[in-house]
Amino acid sequence: MQPFAYRYCPRCGQPLTEQTVFGLARPTCPACGFVHFRDPKVAAAVLLSDASRVLLIRRDVDPGRGYWALPAGFVEVHELPDEAAAREALEETGLQVAIGALLSIQRMTNPDKPGILLTYQGQVNGGQLQASDDASEARWFAADEIPWPELAFETTRKSLSAWVHGTR
Repeated sequence: MQPFAYRYCPRCGQPLTEQTVFGLARPTCPACGFVHFRDPKVAAAVLLSDASRVLLIRRDVDPGRGYWALPAGFVEVHELPDEAAAREALEETGLQVAIGALLSIQRMTNPDKPGILLTYQGQVNGGQLQASDDASEARWFAADEIPWPELAFETTRKSLSAWVHGTR
């Protein structure tokens, strides 16, 4: 079970207790009835490839600092997941991208921020490759150059495996 996101009710300030609501234990206010539903974080990634290469970034933040991943990040409240994928690609790689088909929806298993990752296909349509934001490096890899032992996340591994095995 996850720790409480709230210790006190955001409506009335009373201490929350764990109660079974709609079949799951949830932080609940015994005074006003507020129920805190633990919603998943939503993140978006983009798989940028040309005929024979895929673009990866080396993460400069935890989790996965120093390891390779697809350009990705959390969806902001004002944007759709495909917009977040394009924004993250620009922030991390300096490249403007057109977002294409949704390739996968995967579970993110980070215990601090559990959620879902939507990975899109993307096409570079401008900009200049330069690592930025929370990436220390951005580089194109041929299929046989992918640094499998140095991938930051299982979601990246699954997406790259699908790309290598022909669903690219």
